[in-house]
Formats: sequence, C-alpha cells, structure tokens
Amino acid sequence: MVISTKERVGDYSLLYKNLFNITGKPESIIDLGSGFNSLSFPLMHLNKLDYLALDIDEKDILLLNKYFKIMNSQGLKGRAEILDTTNLEKIAELPKVNLIFLFKIIDLIDKKNKILSERLIKILKTKCNFIIASFATKTLTRKPMNLPRRRGFELMLERNNLSFDIIETDNEIFYIIKSS
Repeated sequence: MVISTKERVGDYSLLYKNLFNITGKPESIIDLGSGFNSLSFPLMHLNKLDYLALDIDEKDILLLNKYFKIMNSQGLKGRAEILDTTNLEKIAELPKVNLIFLFKIIDLIDKKNKILSERLIKILKTKCNFIIASFATKTLTRKPMNLPRRRGFELMLERNNLSFDIIETDNEIFYIIKSS
C-alpha cells in the first residue's frame, strides 16, 4: 500500500464525512496522482460513484483496473489510466466531474516548476465544482512540520479568486477549493 494511503486509513471515514459536508456527496471524482486512494471507496459511504484514477505507475494502474472490475457491483464505476499530472494538455482534455482530488501531489509538481501548479489549478477549476488538495503536515522522519499550512498555495488561490476551507488530520492538511 502506498504510504499516503496507509497514513490515511484511520482517517478516511471521518475525512470523507467532513469533506462531503462541504462539497455534498459526489457522483463523480477524478483522482490525480491517485496511488491506491480509490481503495477507500467503501469508507465514502456512497451508493454509486464514477471514479477516474490517474497515475504514472503502470503496475498500480493494472491493479486498480482489476479492483474497479470487482467493485463495479458495489456501485463503483471506475477506471484507471496512466497520466503525468504535469501534462497540462492532457489535463485540459479531462471530463467534468463533481470533485478532483490532488492528494499530496502539489508539492511534487512545485519541485519541478512552481508556476505549473498554478496553471494546473486554473485548468482544473473549469472541470469540477471542488478541488481537494492535500499536503503533508509531517516530515519524512514523522516530525511535525514547523509551518504545515501552505501560505504560498493560499496566496495563489486568493490571487485566482478561489475560496477554500481547510480540514486537518494528524498527517495531512486538506484544502477544499470551490471552483465556481
């Protein structure tokens, strides 16, 4: 299991409850840099969901598509595809959905190019009602970060007239960004 997914296991039920209290229960989700996050579907407490998992790991994609076949009878209509989150041309072709997850992916994008994450957010805000971006609040050695909130990210959202709410767990801070 991917470390981020493993860290969230104990938080998923309450996290989804709190997220969906803000966003409403989604009918469709795109998960960029998905890892194995879609395995948490049973903890979303939804009757049905269209879920597009996008990641760059080919082995993960194969496994997720097997999972989606099994879970189809449980209301999860999903598919997994390979996509590099920095490929903005492909991102612009994504369908419209209720929610887009960007769990712990912005820091990775920003390492390559800080302007890229802002361009990504500008494209994604036209594709959904809410973007949910998360960031780690602990270092790789599991120590709490001195400044877990991402002030630069918050300023970028404000600059783009995007309002947001924040939810925190032990390991992560979630920005729930209203797109419209």
